[in-house]
Amino acid sequence: MKLFSHYIEHQRKRDPEIMNWKNHIVTDRLSYSFRDTLYDRSTFPSDFHYHDYYELVIFEEGEIRYLCDGAVYEPKYGDIVLIPPGQFHMSVIQSESTRYKRHVFYLYPSAFDAIGHGALSSFLLQHRKGILLATDSSKSKRKLSDLLWDLKTTAEKMPDPIEHARMLSYVIQVFCLLGRETDRPKHETLALPENVLALQRYIDENFAAISSVSQLAKHFFYSREYVSRLFRKYFDTTVSDYVTKRRVAESQRLLMEDLSIIEIADRVGFGSLSTFIRSFRSVTNMTPSEYRKLRKDL
Repeated sequence: MKLFSHYIEHQRKRDPEIMNWKNHIVTDRLSYSFRDTLYDRSTFPSDFHYHDYYELVIFEEGEIRYLCDGAVYEPKYGDIVLIPPGQFHMSVIQSESTRYKRHVFYLYPSAFDAIGHGALSSFLLQHRKGILLATDSSKSKRKLSDLLWDLKTTAEKMPDPIEHARMLSYVIQVFCLLGRETDRPKHETLALPENVLALQRYIDENFAAISSVSQLAKHFFYSREYVSRLFRKYFDTTVSDYVTKRRVAESQRLLMEDLSIIEIADRVGFGSLSTFIRSFRSVTNMTPSEYRKLRKDL
């Protein structure tokens, strides 16, 4: 699937030394990978980012926390981290080094439509924000673990057509279980400091009008240095990078509407068409026109 392929290639260029897994295309709108990576603080890819599709992570091992929409998740074995489209998120290593094991699915809600099983992904639509879920019993957790093991071992035998069909059957079983046997959201979540949340929320609501870090700092009666330091500490990024990604994320949504690219650039706060195209390409590795065509072809 083209957008998944773009994401995979983009990640490979950004962190070539730590991408030691294979992404398996299950359908043209769903990919799966099992990732078992030994990280330290210098190699862990902390990067505040977003997707235009769902990311579903079934966690196995690692001293890792996830940040999404102001919440901080610290998953345990078998927990499910669900990140909807457009939600800015990142993962953070919590020790000097850790072995990080997880099953990762990228998918659109329409991932199973082509095989007549669209209801399999309907539970995704219940969650518009990032969430930490768990299966509702130890029996369900064991069943999920067994299915994931079968899925992982089958995926490693690709690209045999029979094994691909078997892989699809295991994915269907995994999503059947997730749709029926995931409990309510887990409550063991933390929160970012209120001043950090206030900054993030203000940017999320006003990104098109923010012209500089100094303007943002003035609104909160902070110094420019203090705002920059907070963002670097909690999000490992700069304010300007976050604002740019917010603008690009909103432009991706607007590109699905009947608006000109020039109008979209103006609406999301870019000062010129060339700046918009350059920024869009730096985030997505494609131009706005290319992105619009790819999405409309889905």
